[in-house]
Amino acid sequence: MTTVTARLRNAMSNLDLGIVLLVAAAVSILDLLEVFEDGQSDKLILPVLALLAYVWIRDRNRQARVAEQIGAVTRATDGMWKLLSSGDSVKSLNGAAITRLLAEARKDSDLWLFKGGTGTYIRAVTLPECVERAKSTRRRMRFLLELLDPTNEALCAAYTQLHQSLSSDGAEEKGWTPLDTRKDVYSTILAACWYQQRNSRLLDLKLGLSDTFSLFRCDLTSTHLVITQRGPEFPGLAIPRDSAHYHPWNVELENSLDQTRLLELGRAPRLSAQPTVAETRELFVALGIALTEEFSDSDVKAIARGALSRVDPYKGRVPVPAPSIN
Repeated sequence: MTTVTARLRNAMSNLDLGIVLLVAAAVSILDLLEVFEDGQSDKLILPVLALLAYVWIRDRNRQARVAEQIGAVTRATDGMWKLLSSGDSVKSLNGAAITRLLAEARKDSDLWLFKGGTGTYIRAVTLPECVERAKSTRRRMRFLLELLDPTNEALCAAYTQLHQSLSSDGAEEKGWTPLDTRKDVYSTILAACWYQQRNSRLLDLKLGLSDTFSLFRCDLTSTHLVITQRGPEFPGLAIPRDSAHYHPWNVELENSLDQTRLLELGRAPRLSAQPTVAETRELFVALGIALTEEFSDSDVKAIARGALSRVDPYKGRVPVPAPSIN
């Protein structure tokens, strides 16, 4: 049925040419049969040629329009391909280049969307510096965090095992335990609440806990998406805002956060400058992620201490980035 329809459509598109050929054939046959009187067939040649010229001109115009449409599609396709394959679209980064790019983003970005594991670097470096910048510029900052769910013991154990299996012999990850992973996440949550309470008019903070984990970490800012692995010494990718990849990733990451277990940070009790053990336990009860009995008071102290510690966990692991020259 499709073949018949296609043939009929093709025949209709060439109907004018068929009429010209039919008229020319009819004139030739009638002339051969001597139906016309002498000279009458010659008079029909000019109208047939005129009709043929009309059909030819119309066909050329049709071909020109088709060629123009094909050219437009080709140009658009070529442009998209160049955008996707150009070095300006996706860049591979190593070492200090990752650190430098994130440092520059902390100076200017009014958006930070993080999806990762425990958020150690986020709470120690990114969040404090972004808050300081927001204060100095009086600009509101959106800060979105997706972390591991610390109440999911099996998830934290699997996450720990993955990183231990990828670490080199003698690396610090070898002595890391699932409880350490959970404590690390709790520290990041406490830090988020602490900074939110003191900067509520400047900091729009949203935090969700995920039941899945990935080897990769995503930091999406106003200018770039940076995808890294276990640290800046491993290769990473940078996708600028003007890339065709940036906005789909933005939608993907925000959609992923919306599917997590979102914490109601407004329910958090007021934290002191140096949260105590009692305050820390009360905080997580209010958020619905209470610390279990296996967390001793010394563990809780470590959580509170780690939350406000601004020691860069990657310090010394990569060269210090040279300052950018403007």
